[in-house]
Amino acid sequence: MGERPMQLQLRSFCLADVDDFYEWASDEEVTLFMTWEPFKSKQQAREYLVNVAIPHPWFKAICIQGNNKAIGHIMLKQGSGMNSCRAEMGYAISRKYWKKGVTTQAVITALKIGVKELQEIMRIEALVLLENVASARVLEKAGFINQGLLRNYVYLEGSLRDCFLFSFVVASPTH
Repeated sequence: MGERPMQLQLRSFCLADVDDFYEWASDEEVTLFMTWEPFKSKQQAREYLVNVAIPHPWFKAICIQGNNKAIGHIMLKQGSGMNSCRAEMGYAISRKYWKKGVTTQAVITALKIGVKELQEIMRIEALVLLENVASARVLEKAGFINQGLLRNYVYLEGSLRDCFLFSFVVASPTH
C-alpha cells in the first residue's frame, strides 16, 4: 500500500522564515539550476526575502500542513500588457523533500490557487535547463506539456544554456 501524500500549504513569506529559507536557499544542490547563487549568509537571505519574496505578488512558501516551516518556494510571475494572459512558474524545495512527490503536489496546488488569484492567466510556462531531468518530470506529472527545446536561451554562470519550455494551458480563449 502506497504512502499517503503529505498535505501542503502555500502561504506568503515573512521575516520569521529567514532561518528556514536560508537552510535550503544556501544549499548548492538545491540552487544548482536556479538563476540565483546559493546564499552565503542569513543577512543575504533576509535581504532577498525583504526585497524580492515578500513584496512579490505571488511568491509563496511551501509548507507541510500543520507545520509552518518553509521547506521551499513556488512563484508565479504574471506578464504585462499583451503578455498578461500568461505567467512564468519557478520553484525550489529543500533536498530533504526530494523524490517524495512534494514538489509535484506544490506545482498542482499553485496551479489551482494561482489561476484563481491571477484571474487573467490562461497559460503558465516554466523553463527547465536541459540537464534538470527531475524538474522536467515534476512538470510532466503536474500536467505540463513539453513545448520543445530552446537553444542558447539563457545565460547562466557566464555561458549560454539550452532550456525546455513547458506549458500548462488553463483555458482556451472564447472567440
